[in-house]
Amino acid sequence: MNTSKEWIETDGLGGFASGTANGIRTRRYHALLLTAMTPPTGRVALVNGFDAWIETPNGKFALTSQRYAPDVISPDGAQRIVEFTHEPWPKWRFRCEDGTEIEQEDFVEAGKSTCTVLWRVIGEQRNVKLFARPFLSGRD
Repeated sequence: MNTSKEWIETDGLGGFASGTANGIRTRRYHALLLTAMTPPTGRVALVNGFDAWIETPNGKFALTSQRYAPDVISPDGAQRIVEFTHEPWPKWRFRCEDGTEIEQEDFVEAGKSTCTVLWRVIGEQRNVKLFARPFLSGRD
């Protein structure tokens, strides 16, 4: 996965969601929900990102990775990305070691300070549980 590819989805009000193709935030303004409190300025990062993972009968598999120090990345979700596209909005496909495939889409609606994240299981897998833990910040 190309670590230099970035994406941005704007809300038309001065806010946005942005990040990298591999999901690892590398810039201060990479965030899932960065809103303009006094449009189009006064931007505040409300949700930096999240940790997400699935649990199947065959184990637990991370879907995200975070950078905690220059050489510390955990968990190992970025290695499961098999496809990324930014059209019409950012979409990732993950393939877990047990064959489970998950698709994630991040969608920012024009004219609203929101970001919707949608996950779906691809194929016939059953008994898949999704867990997500958001990183809330409220920083400018």
